[in-house]
Amino acid sequence: MTAPHPHDPHPHDDGICVVICCYTDDRMTLLTRAIDAVTAQLHPADRLVVVTDHNDALGDRVKTLVHDRPARIDVVPNGQTRGLSGARNTGLRCATEDLVVFLDDDAVLRPGGLADVRRAFRDPSLLAIGGRVEAAWSGIGAPGWFPDEFGWVVGCDYRGIAPDGADIRNPIGAAMAVRRTALVEIGGFAGELGRVGDLPVGCEETLMGIELHRRFTDGRIVRRAGFAVDHSATESRATLRYFFRRCLHEGRSKAVLRRMAGTNDAFSAETSYVLRTIPTGILRYLGQVLRGDLGALARLLVMVLGVAVTAAGTVSARRGGGPVTATRAPFTGSDMVSVVIPTIGRDLLAGTVEAVLAQHYSPLEVIVVDNRPASGRTRQILDDFDDPRLRVVDESFPGISAARNAGIAAATGRIIAFTDDDAQPRPDWVSTIVETFVRDSTGTIGAVTGRVMGVESLTELQQMFEDARVFDKGEDLTVWALRPHPTHVAAGVAGEHNFFFPYTAGQLGSGNNLALAAEILPHTGVFDERLGTGTPSRGGEDLDLMRSVILSGWAIAYRPDAVVTHYHRDNMAELRTQSYGYGTGMSASLTKLALSRHGLALAWRIPAGLRALLVPGSENVSAFAREQWPDELRTLERRGYFAGPALFLRGHRRCRGRAMPGTGTGHAGAHPTGSTV
Repeated sequence: MTAPHPHDPHPHDDGICVVICCYTDDRMTLLTRAIDAVTAQLHPADRLVVVTDHNDALGDRVKTLVHDRPARIDVVPNGQTRGLSGARNTGLRCATEDLVVFLDDDAVLRPGGLADVRRAFRDPSLLAIGGRVEAAWSGIGAPGWFPDEFGWVVGCDYRGIAPDGADIRNPIGAAMAVRRTALVEIGGFAGELGRVGDLPVGCEETLMGIELHRRFTDGRIVRRAGFAVDHSATESRATLRYFFRRCLHEGRSKAVLRRMAGTNDAFSAETSYVLRTIPTGILRYLGQVLRGDLGALARLLVMVLGVAVTAAGTVSARRGGGPVTATRAPFTGSDMVSVVIPTIGRDLLAGTVEAVLAQHYSPLEVIVVDNRPASGRTRQILDDFDDPRLRVVDESFPGISAARNAGIAAATGRIIAFTDDDAQPRPDWVSTIVETFVRDSTGTIGAVTGRVMGVESLTELQQMFEDARVFDKGEDLTVWALRPHPTHVAAGVAGEHNFFFPYTAGQLGSGNNLALAAEILPHTGVFDERLGTGTPSRGGEDLDLMRSVILSGWAIAYRPDAVVTHYHRDNMAELRTQSYGYGTGMSASLTKLALSRHGLALAWRIPAGLRALLVPGSENVSAFAREQWPDELRTLERRGYFAGPALFLRGHRRCRGRAMPGTGTGHAGAHPTGSTV
């Protein structure tokens, strides 16, 4: 059904719905100021809708705040996927008024702002307007190094922006107004774009503007200076770290926008910006330097680097950093699953195989890869098993990655699941994994991880390991992706994008409870045989592959109900070895990343990583070291970090000339040194 044509002659008669989206208690003071400014300008037919983004406690606080106000104010939770786009769409669904004004929770509407919106939309050709967004810097103002051309970094106007009354491609999201019927007709805001929590991404309003122009070819979007807000630029945004992080994510967002909207539409305004605004900025700052303003030299350097980082973000995302479309066929719930168990002949292997064969799911094949075939130990342990679903594959090249790759080469299943010979999956493990792939209507979930818990009777040392949450990633169904699709998180939560995501990758899961859709292997590669247990690096192969899944554009679903129990190390000598290996494995896998096309993105995170690693109590320290462990084990893990790069290079020399292991009928097309990233 087609929505009413948006060009109504008197839209202002039916009132305005103002939508403010918020997500954190930390900005409650700013949100209060924003609400006060709006309510002072509401007419009797107007309404304010405050959308809280998956934060019930914040919703309760806002309801208390607005309880006694005479204006019409509704406080509603975001009913769509977490993030600004979902929250705005929730506000749009609540609106019945003809005009919808979207304001950020840290943007304070100036007096007369809503009156200017009413005046503007007397023009029946207008689809939307963009307001004037002035930066309200905390403290003494903008940093001396901040170039005026990059006001968009803090969501504000910038030098070179269109003048008052000019036609624009899209508004700035902090202050924009749209005809409701027009926005509904184009489907609202795209969930693939837009800020999620503190992740500084955007472009959802850009795509909105592009789609409005496409749908209503005679309509206009105009900039209105009378519709103005003061947009808070906090101290946390007045840092070079935030500046370049925002530039990087803007570039990545542009790459996603390009795939969704096309090259010409996605970069029309940016082309003018780069060809006109930036060159004149360079000349302006050079002139200021010649007049003795040495601060202009810093502004010039930051501006040039900002352009470079933004471009690098676009290029890296275009090469595989954005969402993957549904390129694989749907799963049916009766697809073959291959379970790969690498082993060196441990006594615990019998319990692992018995647990896998007892799975409630069929069809199933179990591939045990003997990584020490000369010993004969594996076949001796499995001698009493008589099950046609079980077979043993030999792989004499040492290392868990080589063994897993041999299993991949022999596998015939559309899903390949991995566990270790010191772990026992619960009976519904495989069926839970399959269910996850089947329920993925987008075709973008490429891997599933699950919960790894200790056996029932834990020793004191094993309990310490369990409490450190090395394997156990918690009780929440979580979907990890560069840009989570709305359907991914319908039944769970979107994985948090901290400063090191997805490079450390430890939060994504572990290799002893991991399943891959076989179709993604040409994109991600297999396990890197320079990494992992049995190699000089001692670990990191699962981190590397899961990171590759994310960077190749696929999503990873963590299912807490896909449970594997694990026999943790029960003596301090083995825990020392394991702790050191965690450090070497992590830094070895990061060394590989540093030598890839992702090196630039990783390099500017190194100072923060070293601070987290070496300074107790530093932000993000949990990404690199387990604070709950004894000092001795934490010290060994940190030593491992510094040894990892050299061990990776030793592993690289060890694998020179290494051919693809295995000759099975399954998935032997990927290179043994692992992912393509």
